[in-house]
Amino acid sequence: MSTQTTQPIAVAAVRRPARPVAALLGLGLLALAGAWLIAAPFVLGYHGAGDQRRGAAWTAATRVDVSAGAAVTAVAVAALLGYLASAITWLARYRQAE
Repeated sequence: MSTQTTQPIAVAAVRRPARPVAALLGLGLLALAGAWLIAAPFVLGYHGAGDQRRGAAWTAATRVDVSAGAAVTAVAVAALLGYLASAITWLARYRQAE
């Protein structure tokens, strides 16, 4: 009669990642700040010399505000989409069987 010994199987516990509330809130606020930079020249209706007039060609200051706002917003949205993709990947990999 032979005796078989079984080796215990190592099971690694999968830890749920911490909730990134501060990071998501910061990225959301960054996206809003970028949107404000885009909208500010038109919403505030600057009336100083060389400022943006309604219906006029864009001034250099308006072009800078809109392009900087678009860049800030694009970075924030890309980071939010990156987080969403990583969260979906984590869920697909480690979801528990129902």
